[in-house]
Amino acid sequence: MLTGKKGRLALGLSVLTCLMSAVAVPAQQARKPEPPLLLLTEPNPPVNFTDPLTGQIIGLAADKVRLIMQETGLAHEIRIMPWPEAQAMVDNTPNACIFLMNLTDERRPNYQWVVPLMEGGWALFAPLGFQRRINGPADLSGLRIAVQGGAAVEKHLIELTRDVPNVTLVAQEGAAEIGSIFNGKADLYAGGAWAAPYQARQVDMPVRMVMRLTRSIGAMACNKKVPAPTIARMQKALDAIIADGRAGAVERRYSTPGSWGGWGQDRRPPS
Repeated sequence: MLTGKKGRLALGLSVLTCLMSAVAVPAQQARKPEPPLLLLTEPNPPVNFTDPLTGQIIGLAADKVRLIMQETGLAHEIRIMPWPEAQAMVDNTPNACIFLMNLTDERRPNYQWVVPLMEGGWALFAPLGFQRRINGPADLSGLRIAVQGGAAVEKHLIELTRDVPNVTLVAQEGAAEIGSIFNGKADLYAGGAWAAPYQARQVDMPVRMVMRLTRSIGAMACNKKVPAPTIARMQKALDAIIADGRAGAVERRYSTPGSWGGWGQDRRPPS
């Protein structure tokens, strides 16, 4: 048993060692890296879809998200799944984000946002040879509009044309076929501002936008437990790729409109 100065010194060293150990454990815990971000999306070409050749998740929003993550250097994983499953997961997973979600006043307080990833909405499309000028709902009189039966866009059109005579909605089960405006079954096609031209391009039938129905801002929505500095880094990265033109290059890759007032011929990216 140590006594005197040596004993007191040994006791002091022992206490100091214990204190340093107690401090070191929380410090190590504080340095523990955040888990990789889980980035969720749904199949919705051309916004997000799985490339049949490579198996990679690509698309208008997915490509921008990948650029954001490259810019930030944040560890992440991108998964694609049905929308209800993705939304349930982001609501219950602290490190999860979902894209593409439309930013609305109702949704705003429920998530943290990285915005804007893209502009979207619904629109009316016609074949390139369509001559009639559409300035508003009144100009739809006498026209047949192909639309997905039971979808929100059909309900919107019903309300929009309630007081317009002789408008026929050609409702189709499942996704309405854009080919309806080329085979004489309909005059116009109602669909997504990006999805409809993409569908037309798949069957080599160029279309032009004749009327915007709605406008929306698509964003990445994150669980409220994602650290605020992480959200800030992603927002800064998105702002950067918009400012330097990389976001615009992605949009051109998926046939961006000539203008949001009307698309003109569906453009292909330069070869």
